[in-house]
Amino acid sequence: MPKALTTYTVPRYRAEALNPEVIDPRIADVETVARWLDYAFELPGGFRFGLAGIVGLIPGIGDILDALVSLYIVYRAVQLGLSRVAITRMMVNIAIEAIAGSVPLVGDLFDVVFKANRRNYQLLRNHLAEPKRQSAFDWLFLIGTALLVIAGVALPVLALIKLAQYL
Repeated sequence: MPKALTTYTVPRYRAEALNPEVIDPRIADVETVARWLDYAFELPGGFRFGLAGIVGLIPGIGDILDALVSLYIVYRAVQLGLSRVAITRMMVNIAIEAIAGSVPLVGDLFDVVFKANRRNYQLLRNHLAEPKRQSAFDWLFLIGTALLVIAGVALPVLALIKLAQYL
């Protein structure tokens, strides 16, 4: 399988700069999108953020634009033939970031920390390397997420039922 080096340069000399990450050329474009959206810029202290954190500050439309651009990674995963469970996990990552990011201020901080595009790039890369092993992790993630959503809906409903019984 042919390999390609990353397309970006490291602005200062660091030990890892001498050994750049080797990227599969089939997903070099995906890495570029993930990098620009989630970790293109570095603050003092090493914290990284991308354009998604900046665009997310635009009220109402920022998180929608971020989610639409994030769908490009999913599109490439479909083209490369990833399993349905992997595609679903990628969509869940985008949905988590879009829904949580819609909360003013706290959601914008969540966008900067969660980095759904980086997660989806890692999923794509890992699935291309070891598809069988990754599918088990994807199922665990999806089952855990479904249980959390069910609990998040069921617990308030049960609390309202109990409250209505006392009234």
